[in-house]
Amino acid sequence: MRVKAVTVQEALQSAADYLAKRRLRSPRQDADLLVASVLKRDRTFLYTHPEHQLSTAQKHLFQQWLIKRGEHFPLQYLRGKQEFYGREFSVRPGVFIPRPETELVLEAALGLLRESPEEHLRAIDVGTGSGCIGITLACEEPRVVVTATDVSPIALQVAHQNAKKHRCLDRLEFREGQTLNPVKDRSGYYHLVVSNPPYVSHQERNRVDASVDKHEPHEAVYAAESGQAIYKQLFSEARKVLRDQGKLVVELGEGAKQGICRLAQAKGWVLEGSRKDLAHIDRCAIFGRPLDEKP
Repeated sequence: MRVKAVTVQEALQSAADYLAKRRLRSPRQDADLLVASVLKRDRTFLYTHPEHQLSTAQKHLFQQWLIKRGEHFPLQYLRGKQEFYGREFSVRPGVFIPRPETELVLEAALGLLRESPEEHLRAIDVGTGSGCIGITLACEEPRVVVTATDVSPIALQVAHQNAKKHRCLDRLEFREGQTLNPVKDRSGYYHLVVSNPPYVSHQERNRVDASVDKHEPHEAVYAAESGQAIYKQLFSEARKVLRDQGKLVVELGEGAKQGICRLAQAKGWVLEGSRKDLAHIDRCAIFGRPLDEKP
């Protein structure tokens, strides 16, 4: 029996309808990305070739992915990749998916490195996940050598693969462990500490998108002490591993700037700058290293 042909337009409409019934937040956008990924084309192709027919293999893959996406399984995991700062990074279950707002953190860190007159620079990316921050720093600034840490061996494995793909493996080292514990013996070693830490409190879990809560690694999303636990560790530990004029750059959750700045100031850190996203939400803070230890 001949299987009915399915056009791009029909696939888009059926996917959008199905995902809307499954209560996904952006069913039309997800449908576009899903069909484009199955076809290995960009989204423009979908609307310039609405009568293009999916092959039998593409139809089967489309149906499989549609069901998985309807279960809130991240499309990035289905595709096995996510773009960050113009580069593709491999991702898989167990690895936090790069977000657009983290590019603000990357740009702040990169700007600090580019301002430095030193010939050799050292940075550490704490909680590297896919490696998107540390690897991009190495790709964009040839003077820097980056240490990337994470508590997850799966994340470090994927980050290692991404560094190899982007041909900067010779300037990356990977260490497993919590925050700066893997480099606690490196006193005054780094010019820059950068981190996108977990910052969602467990009390806010009901506000988190189902695809994140069900499928992304919780250790990369949630943090104790009202979402501030990892920041507290960074403010306590980063001073030791930074050079005298070193900087700490962190991502911020929505509405978190004031509270995080209070934590920092209590440990002697000085807020030197911040960055807002397109919605005018503070998403990144830059702190200068304390000159004197505070209890």
